Amino acid sequence: MAPDLFDKLAEVEVPPPPSQFDNQLHDKVNRGLVITQFIDLFVVALPWALVHFFRAFLGLLAFSVTGRYGPASKRRRR
Repeated sequence: MAPDLFDKLAEVEVPPPPSQFDNQLHDKVNRGLVITQFIDLFVVALPWALVHFFRAFLGLLAFSVTGRYGPASKRRRR
């Protein structure tokens, strides 16, 4: 049964795609890619960058106030 089906499909005429098919496809794909990239930028990249910027900024403020960088050491000097 399979060879008959394949033979019939081989004889079927396939119409050419519309003239604007490529442009429509590129527009849809590009729009989807841009939306996905903006979502990724605003949901992942910007919050990550802001967290790291504020950590550095708080470190700068702490250094300006205390004169030490990093957490206080619990080791005693002898």
